[in-house]
Amino acid sequence: MSDVLHSLPSSTLRALAVSLRDGLLASGTTPHGVQQVVGAGPAAAILLQLQQSQADGWSPAQLALLAETIATARDQAANPEMILDLVLSGPEVSGIPTRDTAAVMHALVEKAQQEVLMVGYAVHNGRKLFARLAERMQQVPALRVWFCLNIPRTFNDTSLSSEIVRRFAMTFVSKHWPWEPKPELYYDPRALTEGSNERPSLHAKCLVIDRREALITSANFTEAAQQRNVEVGVVIRHGPLAERLVSYFEGLRASSRLQKCVLP
Repeated sequence: MSDVLHSLPSSTLRALAVSLRDGLLASGTTPHGVQQVVGAGPAAAILLQLQQSQADGWSPAQLALLAETIATARDQAANPEMILDLVLSGPEVSGIPTRDTAAVMHALVEKAQQEVLMVGYAVHNGRKLFARLAERMQQVPALRVWFCLNIPRTFNDTSLSSEIVRRFAMTFVSKHWPWEPKPELYYDPRALTEGSNERPSLHAKCLVIDRREALITSANFTEAAQQRNVEVGVVIRHGPLAERLVSYFEGLRASSRLQKCVLP
């Protein structure tokens, strides 16, 4: 029964409910009465289902309640366009809106009140990209900002892992984040494995704001990726998914799969 009703618009469902409760269909379902309410197109299927349901013991009042419930549930359901938003960066194509990823990131950062998680693979000339986030940290002293970044062992680098991490920390502060306060920074120590054939990397790229909104993107934290490359991402405005994303990286940190990089 509900499958047929789901084919009707919410306004038609409510009109059907009124007719079943107090109108033409309250005293019996007729072809003319159903057509008057739902229109000629779906009338035959709706009439058949109403008659079958009444034969199964459904009263007009119960059928009215079902129609109203379906309409209400549909109206309260989240609009996908309000939850998801594509972020397409690159050359313009007629009829397809594009936005540079950096602008989207900055707009999200402006909303941050409690926490910002940034996860990335590559960072290059990050000072311009991160400047707005640094300002936000100064404006909101309680704001917690933490990065999860890939600290790799480059080809033929035989340095101690601790030395590679130390150099990365120095570079991060001098080139990407020269401000106070500093964010927390975590890395995957497996990316420092000496055997290149077995070396994984922290390759994810995302930004999560207050565990309510998230940008998941192909773009690295580089000027080219944020403003010039062809990159594809999606903004998700759904608390449970954003919370799940943060919880994953928190779990990696709690289990020491992500380790802290101490910034000078």
